[in-house]
Amino acid sequence: MEASFNIKVTKIDREDGFRIFTVPLKSGEKQHTYKIYVFDKDLPIKVADLTDSSLKDFARKQMAQWIMDSDGKLPKNKYRVLVNGGKITTDDIESFMSVKKKASDLIRTNVTISAPLFEWAKAKAQKEETSFSDLVSRGLIAIKNSDQQRDLNKEFDSWLEEQGAYFRSKLGNFGSFEVFHYLPDNQSEFGVDLIKASLQAAEQRRTGWPIGAYLTGGEQRPHPQLDGIKAEYTSSDYLRLDYWYAKHKGEFYFARNLESDSGNGNAEPKTCLYFDTLIWRVAESFEHCIAYYQNLNVSADERIKIKISLYGLNGRALSAWNQMRAFTLHNYTCNSDKSSWETETSLTELGSNLDDVIYDSVKKLFILFDFFVPAKEVVNDVLNNEYRKSRM
Repeated sequence: MEASFNIKVTKIDREDGFRIFTVPLKSGEKQHTYKIYVFDKDLPIKVADLTDSSLKDFARKQMAQWIMDSDGKLPKNKYRVLVNGGKITTDDIESFMSVKKKASDLIRTNVTISAPLFEWAKAKAQKEETSFSDLVSRGLIAIKNSDQQRDLNKEFDSWLEEQGAYFRSKLGNFGSFEVFHYLPDNQSEFGVDLIKASLQAAEQRRTGWPIGAYLTGGEQRPHPQLDGIKAEYTSSDYLRLDYWYAKHKGEFYFARNLESDSGNGNAEPKTCLYFDTLIWRVAESFEHCIAYYQNLNVSADERIKIKISLYGLNGRALSAWNQMRAFTLHNYTCNSDKSSWETETSLTELGSNLDDVIYDSVKKLFILFDFFVPAKEVVNDVLNNEYRKSRM
């Protein structure tokens, strides 16, 4: 192949982070000039072996491969770029290199565009009236956003684990109900006064001690933190421990001991999970979440991630605060310590499908109790005839 086209490298230019090889070729009487761009990290030559001869030999082989990829004919495009294991052919080298320059921070940190992106963009460019460089640019933005979101998700998960570990270490050997929700796409911060007002307005007055209760006086009132506000309420006649933390970007964590462990009901602590009370708490969690973000003036289309978890379940049996329901549930026991449910939705979707979301979540939370699945009409009865008729 090299002999057929008499491949010679006439020039090697060195730029910041890459080399450019100039290869002129003849086809009949016509002279064609091709250029091969190779980024340093894709040059398979050791630093000690970098010579003019080794570089030209490498470029000749690349040109021969390029011709082979073009079915043994001279390529139609003028430029080929080798980067991240991929090969790109294009006539719009300036646009492509400007994309690479904008993405240089990604390249330096090894968060780079890859060969699959090249192939996707090349195939897509042939089908659409879109330049190759535009498609690569779109791919780079998607990768950058994806990596940023993955890093943010790690931060969210790490913070959730930290809060849960703190709460459970303070609670001791009792069961807990924990809720975490946040705005995965939000990068702005809410002012502390707005957060305070939103928390107070979000309290649901259906139970004696609401989720996210905001006391305005006393030693247990909420306290400012560098990244938000938190409150911790210790033992009372109806409570062992209650805790919440609201961060400036909208993250909210809430945890409380299971109602059946409070010592003010008919159950012995650590023996059961109240079926009906859990439905109340799940419904209240969603209503509090909706009200909180609405009061923060969050867009109705904003995405929300919500996670509800129960801890300390191992060995517990299902029961109910309402004794009329309790006698049908005592045969369902749990052999796992934790049950959880999560979703991503929007304020609009959550509000419009609230009862369905409540049912979906409690089904998942109860399933570890010997595959127990509550009838939807029973859950709706608890919601509509008990929870929603309660006012305190």
